[in-house]
Amino acid sequence: MRSVIIWLSLSICAFAQLPLGSVSNVARASCTEGFAPGATCYTATVSCPKTVDIGVTWGTKGTGASRIVFILGNGGTQPGGADLAQEYNDAGFALTQITFASDWEDGGDLLAAACRPATLLDYFHARTSGAYCAQGVSAGSGAIAYGMAWYGLGPELNNVELTVGPVFSDIVQGCKVPDAPAITVRPTNGAPFLDKPQYNNEWPSVSSWTGTACLPKGESSAEGLEKEAEQSTVQAGATRSFPHTSIAAWDCNNGLNPSAAQSYLFLQQVTTPWTLTALTGCTGAEGTATGVTPQGVLAEVATAKDMIAKCVKPR
Repeated sequence: MRSVIIWLSLSICAFAQLPLGSVSNVARASCTEGFAPGATCYTATVSCPKTVDIGVTWGTKGTGASRIVFILGNGGTQPGGADLAQEYNDAGFALTQITFASDWEDGGDLLAAACRPATLLDYFHARTSGAYCAQGVSAGSGAIAYGMAWYGLGPELNNVELTVGPVFSDIVQGCKVPDAPAITVRPTNGAPFLDKPQYNNEWPSVSSWTGTACLPKGESSAEGLEKEAEQSTVQAGATRSFPHTSIAAWDCNNGLNPSAAQSYLFLQQVTTPWTLTALTGCTGAEGTATGVTPQGVLAEVATAKDMIAKCVKPR
């Protein structure tokens, strides 16, 4: 069993370790609740190696040459980001919201399941002529990080905004018993704070998604910990250099769930520049709607402004 997760140093050209899937059966559809008013929606099927096919729906608002893709947390089964559509449209970006018919993480192997959102992100990149960027919340941030670290999306994404995540960086530390120690998160904007990497109410979902016993009543098994290590974003073989991508993370500093610790575990291994802003005043574990930056700016305002400023296609 690997008791410590180590990243291998890779050349900048070695971006994709795992194959992407395909998108088929694309058809126009009615937009359901949660999509931005005036969006155009489609349904499709995503097929990936080592996983069953999954249905998806996306809605795009705006006709700009540049695009921002938004992935919400949990299983990604609800659209997010509708409140940002007008602001992004006014700045020249189309906003694409993604939803899945069931949890994108389903299947008993998170690393393999991450092919699903990665395949969609690649699909939209191929249909975007301007700047191309992604924004995620919690597990949505985890989907983006998997895509960058394992599915070759680094060269495609000009900027990513990772809010309260990525959350699957080190699943071993999230699931193991006895507990892993708390981590000192050191933001680039804000004061250091402690956060525990253990999953809390998320453990039943993580158990289902990984096919392991996350936070078992007794001590974790060596077999279970090995499977969790093999599904983590941070492990040997992952890409950790993203010279084409600006990376910004935004994490609540209240220590109420592991999103900040897991986010920092990912960022610590990235060898190219990144920023991490500590948010105070979050409602509950991940309620960034009330969170503010050290400069007193509402988190959602600061994140959108950062996206607009940094989602730029290199000349």
